[in-house]
Amino acid sequence: MLRFARMFCFSICLTVVPTLALAQINFTQTIVPSGDSSVDGIVAGDFNNDGILDLVTVNEHSFSFYKGLGKGRYAAPVNQGINDGNVGQVVAADFSRHGKLDLAVLPLHIGTMLFFGGVDIYIGNGDGTFTKGESLDVGQGAMSIAMADFNGDHLPDLAVSACSQPGTPPCNTQIFLGDGGGSFTRGATLPDGGGPIVAGDFNADGHQDFAVVSGDKVALYLGQKTGGFASPIFANLSGVVSLAVGDFFQTRIQGLVALSSTHTSEGGYDTQLHTLRYSGGSLLIRGLNILQTNASIPYQQVTAGDLNGDLLDDIFLVGVDPLTSNGQVAGAFLGKGNGNFIGPQQIPTFTGPVFPFIRDLDGDSRHDVALAWTQFSNTGGAPNDGGIEVLQNTNTATNCSLPPANQLVVRICAPARNGQVVGQTFTFVGSGSAFNGIAKRMELWIDGKKVAQNLEDQLKATVTLTRGNHVASFVVVDSFDNHTAGSVSFTAAF
Repeated sequence: MLRFARMFCFSICLTVVPTLALAQINFTQTIVPSGDSSVDGIVAGDFNNDGILDLVTVNEHSFSFYKGLGKGRYAAPVNQGINDGNVGQVVAADFSRHGKLDLAVLPLHIGTMLFFGGVDIYIGNGDGTFTKGESLDVGQGAMSIAMADFNGDHLPDLAVSACSQPGTPPCNTQIFLGDGGGSFTRGATLPDGGGPIVAGDFNADGHQDFAVVSGDKVALYLGQKTGGFASPIFANLSGVVSLAVGDFFQTRIQGLVALSSTHTSEGGYDTQLHTLRYSGGSLLIRGLNILQTNASIPYQQVTAGDLNGDLLDDIFLVGVDPLTSNGQVAGAFLGKGNGNFIGPQQIPTFTGPVFPFIRDLDGDSRHDVALAWTQFSNTGGAPNDGGIEVLQNTNTATNCSLPPANQLVVRICAPARNGQVVGQTFTFVGSGSAFNGIAKRMELWIDGKKVAQNLEDQLKATVTLTRGNHVASFVVVDSFDNHTAGSVSFTAAF
């Protein structure tokens, strides 16, 4: 049905497929072509400062800006030609402190083929277009990128995993520290890298860490107050193709999932999921979940977030047929809060899905999924189309709708007003948005004491109170540890 509908699109086509029933989660699927021959990266942000999240893709020959119209709808893309070509993974933040989102873009690599290059910076113009900035030289090929504040100045920094060829030493991870003016200076160069890289605070000390795949191991580098890193901690895992960060153990401390894919003697692929967490100086592997055995289309990328509104982190996986690029697979696995998952819920997606991420794109407090796609010719040849796919979550529990996406701001949903009278036990509800990055944490403080937190943009906490007048403060923290708060006074009477 989807392919039939697309036959009548002569330039830009928007196709909305009816709701897909997936047991616990229903999605409405939206497909928007970019107008370019392939799409290799995708990122969300409010690129035109209207308070609504937009999407940007990096394509073979262009950037595409998909203006968010609200309620899960997107305008036809506005394309900007770029000279670099062969661009891949992309991240967005306000690198130059001018109140507009900028981009950092990696070169594209496919299998063992790497288009050599570093990281290109594009400065946002505030209307979904970008001006080329500096290029960060990594001395070899940039493979993967992570963004965080590594030196504690509340400015975006970059960690770049690089290699001479995919899987071929020498490989390393290079840290580039942002100066707030759109430029970066080289910081530490660390000896492990070459594979996927992610950032997070894995030991909950307030300093940003990173984990990177390096050969047959995952290397965890714990950040230090000075902006340096401690000696690496290793977990031996082979064939890891993707990492994701989330609170998988309900500890309010970030952990990891590692997705591995290995080729079988029968000609298929075995894919497995490992859950990792830092504890007592070690990187512990929690169990082994076998996802697919001798599959022709393996899961290849994983992302994490709360999909069903229970404040437990779930995962979403996609894969593409590595031989023809015509087949695909996608699945949602629901977190149990103990490092294990229930699933999969198989999810229909369009052709060639890559770079999925979970985020509340329409502000209704339900988390959605967005990803890029590339369609290849019927013979599995060159790419001939690409664009965005948005899976809008339509049936899971709601909590607190988001405030506008163009600022770091809190919305308080309960208590609903100053002076509200509540009982001995009350459920506090709030949400937060962040312009420069994402809202990575919500905190609840009662009378100056922190009583709850959640590592996403939603907070729901039931608290037992003492009689009398109180003040509840809701705090939102962004990717770079900037924060703001909103407060409400209330009275507990019982």
